[in-house]
Amino acid sequence: MNIQKWEYRLAWIDIHMSPVLAMARWGTRVPGEKKPRAGMGEVEGYINEFGEQGWELTGVVNGSDKDGVMTRAVLFFRRPKHEQDR
Repeated sequence: MNIQKWEYRLAWIDIHMSPVLAMARWGTRVPGEKKPRAGMGEVEGYINEFGEQGWELTGVVNGSDKDGVMTRAVLFFRRPKHEQDR
């Protein structure tokens, strides 16, 4: 019997939203990068980079400041372990 095994990865993004705007502006800082990513498209691009490496986004937990404005999201990814990693 061959049991599927998984490996997991966590990533986080710091999010700066403007609660004044009806459509919030996203500015996302990725750990290890000097320049923040601006806009939802760039956030999607960051997540798609993981997908290209075989990672599947399985969950997200967000955190907010005292005013309820979302300031961080932790992203949970998984992918199947390769045969040689088992």
